[in-house]
Amino acid sequence: MKIIRLTTCNSSIEANMMKHMLENEEINCFLTNENFASLMPHYSGIIGSGVQIMIDEKDSIKASEILKAHSNTNELRCPECNSENIRFGLGLKKSKKIFFMLLSLFVFIPFKNITNTYYCEDCKTEFKK
Repeated sequence: MKIIRLTTCNSSIEANMMKHMLENEEINCFLTNENFASLMPHYSGIIGSGVQIMIDEKDSIKASEILKAHSNTNELRCPECNSENIRFGLGLKKSKKIFFMLLSLFVFIPFKNITNTYYCEDCKTEFKK
């Protein structure tokens, strides 16, 4: 039994709503980083921080379908090339963002430019949703 991260939410409320949707479909899950995200909201979204929903790997496909059915967002497409090969993460300037993340840990000041972004794998364009 391998535990994986299904998604990361910005708030505890959003994560608990998703958790209850999954539990209603008999998918066991639990939340991590809930206290940290509530106590330190200014760090939300930095390097994958936020409330994470963890599930068993065997339930990942069913859980993704449930969340996709309940979300009202369309499939993301690249604004430049209209590709569907979109990823969410640090983006293309990873080394710069990691440097600022380490700097923020040493000076105890969060930098908001370290947030995850959407980026196209085909044309290498970064964009926000």
